[in-house]
Amino acid sequence: MPPKRKRVDAEPEGETKETTSKPKKATAKRATTSKAKKAPVASLSDEELEDVPTKPLPKKAKATKSSTQEKSNAKASSTRAKTKAATLDDEPVNEDESGPSTVVTSVKEASKPYSPALAVSIFNTYADPDSMATDEPAIGPEGFEKLCNDAQIPLDGPLPLVLAWILDAKEMAKIWKDEWVKATEKLQISTLYSLAIAIRDIEALLLLDKPPLARSGTSSTKKNTGKSKEKEKDPYNRDQYWEYAADKKNAFLKLYGFCFALAKPPQARNIDMETATAFWSVLLIPRYPIMKDVTEFINEKGTYKGANKDLWNMMLEFCQTVKPSLEDYEADGAWPTLLDDFVTWKKSKTSAGNGNA
Repeated sequence: MPPKRKRVDAEPEGETKETTSKPKKATAKRATTSKAKKAPVASLSDEELEDVPTKPLPKKAKATKSSTQEKSNAKASSTRAKTKAATLDDEPVNEDESGPSTVVTSVKEASKPYSPALAVSIFNTYADPDSMATDEPAIGPEGFEKLCNDAQIPLDGPLPLVLAWILDAKEMAKIWKDEWVKATEKLQISTLYSLAIAIRDIEALLLLDKPPLARSGTSSTKKNTGKSKEKEKDPYNRDQYWEYAADKKNAFLKLYGFCFALAKPPQARNIDMETATAFWSVLLIPRYPIMKDVTEFINEKGTYKGANKDLWNMMLEFCQTVKPSLEDYEADGAWPTLLDDFVTWKKSKTSAGNGNA
């Protein structure tokens, strides 16, 4: 139960003090993945089938020149395929040529040591070409979207926000080079594979509230050999992850507060309500189902145009302290008016539903 204090409300219609030019959506538009081009499949006509020998060749017959050439071509094709697969470990896939990205599925990348040069190379791949000629190179919205696509990070969920958080980004869908270099060095990340794993680890720990991962280490000795298994190596430096795991509640509070600052336009005190509800949908609903009803109420009401920092913080406190049944909600407990109105709306809707049952 929060302490008694002055009530702070959401900005109602007509009273929003500041106009923001922030994009309406919390995340970038849904990514479209190009379809992989399929190679034509060769087939034989009926006439050609009739020419195929039906009797097996003698066991010791020598291979014909044509047969030898085919085997040589097949071997060369196989070698080229292996070379191409190995290349995926070092650079992002060009979706226009290779179809849906398979970068993060490469097992080999997990064992690659951190390389500052490779980390910078990844940044340069997605950086805005115009910014590369300035003193402040940056990955803009277009490059940010392509990076997420190549790393198989969905744009319509919380993962882009988690990515921004671990990079300590100052702007939404934009990454400055100094932010990238500092974060990737701290996390020891220089492949998209490791980056994707780091983001999904945080999602599972803080957003889905799953138990922490088991720490890597030397396992017990193998049977009959007496030898110890080789120590497993983390795909990135998980020191920060273990700090979050030691105090998940505080870590989530940091992530939640970061998202408000990320969405808020410079010099503004509020974020528009459409952005706020979009962020609540991916940050709070997975852990607190009551927020689904809250966002439904806000959208149905349609008169709340902005959310200030106090409302943002009180929304999380409401989810953490009030039962989903709302039986312990106290209207005189200094909650924002928006939540008072929501509780009245929810109880009325519940009573009407029980009356029709």
